[in-house]
Amino acid sequence: MAKGLKLNREQYKRVKRMDHKQMEDFICNMYNEGYADGKAAAEPRIKPSDIATVLVEIKGVGTKKAAEIMAAVNKLYERGAQ
Repeated sequence: MAKGLKLNREQYKRVKRMDHKQMEDFICNMYNEGYADGKAAAEPRIKPSDIATVLVEIKGVGTKKAAEIMAAVNKLYERGAQ
């Protein structure tokens, strides 16, 4: 069972008395909450602006090459956002 999910006696009794439709709604709600939490936890931590800053600092990578690399990185981020 998940660390943050605790089922107390009152909740257990409520779940135990649910009919099919109520249980389906309860499970869908639990799934959606877990999905939202997982999606928030999986957000990219590195931003394209951070990558651009590091690229400029690399010796041998000029502004033209850095711009080409950033164009490719931005395409990846756009594709991932869809």
